[in-house]
Amino acid sequence: MSQVSLKEKYTDLWPTNYKVGMWFWLLHRVTGLYIIVYGIIHLWEISISLMGADGAAFDWFFKVVGLNPFIQFLDILTMFALLYHGMNGLRVILFDFGLGIRRQKTVFLAVMAVGFVVWVATIIETLPFITGRPLF
Repeated sequence: MSQVSLKEKYTDLWPTNYKVGMWFWLLHRVTGLYIIVYGIIHLWEISISLMGADGAAFDWFFKVVGLNPFIQFLDILTMFALLYHGMNGLRVILFDFGLGIRRQKTVFLAVMAVGFVVWVATIIETLPFITGRPLF
């Protein structure tokens, strides 16, 4: 009996064989999970403000964590995840109503273009607040 590799046995599930739509679907699921995890962490972080009467614990936490460049990068990544997930969800809702089914790639590119423009505008507006220094 010959050995069959996983790639040969599960050709539809092998990532190099994914079509574009599968990557869109996968990214939609990943961003959904990221948003859930970020939301839980954010609620925990905000709950720190309730510790102590004067809010010193939150001030300390914000100084230590909030100004970390990695956390600032995660804030920008969160904006991307929210916009991608929301715009792709809007695309799926349009398809549920029977709109744009025959032009899925065009609809995807259109909603992602709108999402990208909003993302860039959001970064330009919020980056000074995230980093604590002017953008230009």
